[in-house]
Amino acid sequence: MTFWTKTLTLSCATLLVTSCAITGQQNSSGQQTRRDIATVIEDEQIELDAIKAIFNNDELWSKSDIDIVSFNKTILLVGQTPTLTLKQRAESLVKQAATANRVFNEIRVAAPTSSLTYFGDLSLTSKVKTALFIEDNFDSTKVKVVTEDSEVFLLGLVSKAEAEKAISITRNVSGVKRVIQAFEIID
Repeated sequence: MTFWTKTLTLSCATLLVTSCAITGQQNSSGQQTRRDIATVIEDEQIELDAIKAIFNNDELWSKSDIDIVSFNKTILLVGQTPTLTLKQRAESLVKQAATANRVFNEIRVAAPTSSLTYFGDLSLTSKVKTALFIEDNFDSTKVKVVTEDSEVFLLGLVSKAEAEKAISITRNVSGVKRVIQAFEIID
């Protein structure tokens, strides 16, 4: 996917998200329990800044396939790059360019995955989201699901019990090789 295609897709997603009514919520101790609209917009900007940083590094951009997800100022880097040096460079560039609180670098040193794997990952993401959605007494809207090469990454603002439940549900979805959690626990 080219830089401009990713940018256009991200911009459309931003318009969609900002047209929805999202309200921030806090628990009794004042800790954030949901992202407010300002945080959602800031996450979109963090993603754009990180994409731009990688795009501006010719070697990294041309030799790697990296996706960037930001949720509540936490960045998740996934994809493939041919060397450990490029993996570390991606993380360093993103940390310099984006105003994130944390960066999870889950880029694999490997050849880029095939289109077939990409479509399999889309299907697996849908299966996980569906499993979370149909679970009784579980708010699936609190969990963001990202899949890369059958590894499922879970992000969100959740309680410890919600995190454990989401991980358990995800592990039981057929086709999931590994579950990596990047939750922000709000207990």
